[in-house]
This record gives sequence, structure tokens and C-alpha cells, in this order.
Amino acid sequence: MNSSRYLLARIALAFGIRRKNKRLAEAADELHLLRQAEEILGEDVWEQTEAVEDISVEYWSLRKLQMQVKKLEESIGEADSVLDASHEERNTILNHTTEVCQTLEAQRDELVGESEVLIAKRDEIVGRAQLVKRKFEASKTKISVLSDQDEADLSDDHKEVIAEEKSKLTEYKSTFSKLKKEREAIGEEIAALDEKISAMENELEEDRKRLREEASSAYQNIGKANRDKSKLRAEVSVIEAQMKNHFSEIGRYVSTHAGTEPTCTKICKEHSHLIAQMQSLRSSIALNHKLAAMGDA
Repeated sequence: MNSSRYLLARIALAFGIRRKNKRLAEAADELHLLRQAEEILGEDVWEQTEAVEDISVEYWSLRKLQMQVKKLEESIGEADSVLDASHEERNTILNHTTEVCQTLEAQRDELVGESEVLIAKRDEIVGRAQLVKRKFEASKTKISVLSDQDEADLSDDHKEVIAEEKSKLTEYKSTFSKLKKEREAIGEEIAALDEKISAMENELEEDRKRLREEASSAYQNIGKANRDKSKLRAEVSVIEAQMKNHFSEIGRYVSTHAGTEPTCTKICKEHSHLIAQMQSLRSSIALNHKLAAMGDA
């Protein structure tokens, strides 16, 4: 709102065109811009206002808050260091975990492979033994059937067959006994391998448990460091909000006293363009409020 627009608005008001809500909305928008400008100006010049008595409270409050922020940022830096170290420790442990477990798993898998070969061999022996047993039962049945005939009815051929089958029975028994011993020997090898595999599984589990416990400490440190950082950043945010209020107060004071107080004039010298814009906003806000008040009349 400038003087020309103000005159036009006054003329419109004389004809009953009030537009009060528009004036108040414009004033609110301009006030928001003015507050932003005051904060920006105050943040830029506050360190030069130590000699301005009327805003000494704001100046020294900012000095104190600045020191608090510095300490908090140092603490955040320390938390970051702990976080980095804990991440590195965790990664080292996890990498070591992978290497150790992979080595043990490779050894275990090799033993499992040997066990599978022996199991297949034992199954093959069992199959052969079952075949021998079937042959034994067949010969035994054959002898029984032939022997059940009367002695007088037995021909020489039958007697010879019975003798051959009995010889086979002896051979089958011997073969079955050998196969049984082979199966038992292989079974012992498999049992020994199973014990080794079981022991290795236990070792793997113990290593995983131990390494998890070691990594747990790193995870706890990471969690604590993150919580500390969040808490510290929240404290910084609270302080920064307080600092913004002080920036606004300082910016408001020096901008309104620029041109009337030598110290403020000197401080604002490099911000003349911003000061001009702020003065224009204040004038526009006042005119809009005046027009809104006249609209109520």
C-alpha cells in the first residue's frame, strides 16, 4: 500500500466500497514479511549492537545462547564420533563373523559330503545284503521242498541239487556276514562324522552367539549415540527459536531507529535497501489498518 493506492482506496470508501477484509489480509501478509525482514536484519547485525543499551538484554542473551549452541554442537560432534566408531566396530565384527562362519560352514559341508558318500555306500551294501538274504531264503526253501520228499523218491539229481544248495547257503551266510561287518564299519564311520558335524554345528552356534554379543555392544552404542544426537538437536532447536526472537527484537529496534540514532544508523548502513523496504512495509501496514478502521466507521 503506497500513497497513491491509499488515495484511491479513500475515494472508493467514499462511494461505500469498504473492502475491510482485504485490507486486514494485506496488512497481515505485510506484517509477516516485516517480521521475517527484522529477523534477517537482526541475525546479521546483532554482534555490532553491544553498545546499544536499549537492546543490551537481547545482545547478551544471544551471546549466552550462542555459547550454549557451541557446547551442544561439540557434544553432537562427540556423539558423531562415537557413532562412526561404533559403526566401524559393528562392521568389523560382522565381517569377521562372516569369515569365521564361512570357514566353519565349508568344513562342515565337506564332512556332510563325506557322510553322504558313506551313507550311499552303506545303502548299497544293505541292498546287496537284502539280495543275498533273498537268495538264502530261496535256497533254504528249495532244500526244504526237495528234502520233504521220501528218501526213496529222491533221485541222484535231486540229491546233487540239495548238496549244491546247501553249499550255496554256506556261501550266502559267509557273504552276508561280510556285508554285515562292512555295513557296521561304515556305520561307525558315519557316526563318527555325525559327531564331528554336530560338534562343528555347536561351535558355529557358539561363535555366532559370541559374535552377536560383541556386535550387541556396538548396536547399543549406536542406539545411545543416536538418542543423544536427537536430544541434543532438539535442545539446539529450542535455543535457535529463542535466538530468532532476539534477532527479531534487535532487527526491529535498529531498523526503526536508523536515521535517528547514530549507532543504529551506522549499523544499518550496509543494509539501507532492506531498511527502506521495511519502512515501506510499516507504512503500508499502517495505511491498511487505517482504511480497515475507517471501513468500520
